[in-house]
Amino acid sequence: MVRAITLLWILSVSTWAERGAVREAWSPAIIGREMPSFYNGYLYSCEPRHIVTLFAPDGHMVLTLPIQGLGNGKVKVLAVAIDSDATLAIAWSWWDPPSAGIEVRDSSGNLIRAINTGRYIPAHISFGGDHSLWGFGWQRDADNPTDRDKLDYPTVRKYSIDGKEIGAYLPRSLFPPGLAPGMDEWQERRITVTADRVGIEAVSGNVSTQREWVELDLNGKLTGRWKLDPSDKFPGVALTSDNHAYVHRYDLQAKSWRVFRLDRARSIWEPMEAPNANLYGADGDNLVFAQWTGGVMHMSWYPQPQISVPTSTIRK
Repeated sequence: MVRAITLLWILSVSTWAERGAVREAWSPAIIGREMPSFYNGYLYSCEPRHIVTLFAPDGHMVLTLPIQGLGNGKVKVLAVAIDSDATLAIAWSWWDPPSAGIEVRDSSGNLIRAINTGRYIPAHISFGGDHSLWGFGWQRDADNPTDRDKLDYPTVRKYSIDGKEIGAYLPRSLFPPGLAPGMDEWQERRITVTADRVGIEAVSGNVSTQREWVELDLNGKLTGRWKLDPSDKFPGVALTSDNHAYVHRYDLQAKSWRVFRLDRARSIWEPMEAPNANLYGADGDNLVFAQWTGGVMHMSWYPQPQISVPTSTIRK
């Protein structure tokens, strides 16, 4: 009988805490009882659901913006993305009448263009390096728009800078029956675009904690998928600009919350040393950790840890 025993990984001696934060910021971004979402240094909150409040990387409030969609004044904001030039994209949907779309606005909140996405609900959005806009979501049924589409459909859509749909990828049929892989999530970012790939956190089953991390190339080709743990905390997977994927999850062996990094070659999430705070997102090559008290968030930007050095795997 062959039994594989994998010894514990030895983490780098130089921990994040010893190296120190490269930047810090404080922000009054907690509105109501909901935690804000993070996008490349910015924080945003949609509380109430039709109003976007945006906070700059230095923590101060940039704008508060009511979203009206197609003009009926009754919308639910699904996601916000901020481009490198501070252009905003705001995805929204509503049921009566059934409608959905993306508003593109300048840094002052002025409307540049509106994209009508039809039956497709862009629940999560991200800008690409070429200013294209990527969406991850689900589609309404053609006959009964209050239901999800019973037929197959692409869960990922790509839009050009002028608002035209120029790509449709990752069919619903690649996932098991159950919840929509791109279902709505309250202020959670489930798609990230880097220089050479698209990272997606997809629901993969009958309950929302059944998830997997999926990666596509920029032509929409599926390049990898890895299961996530049900204990992974908000905000989910943080993908850095140099393509390292991290999660904040409960370590059963250590009996504590820890940060894990994806080792794609071995298809495992390996534990990392981390600051004593919550992983909140990625900003370029840095990771951002947050703590909060009295409605104020304290955010710290840290360089990534050095690559761990594994011991050998013994078979006997």
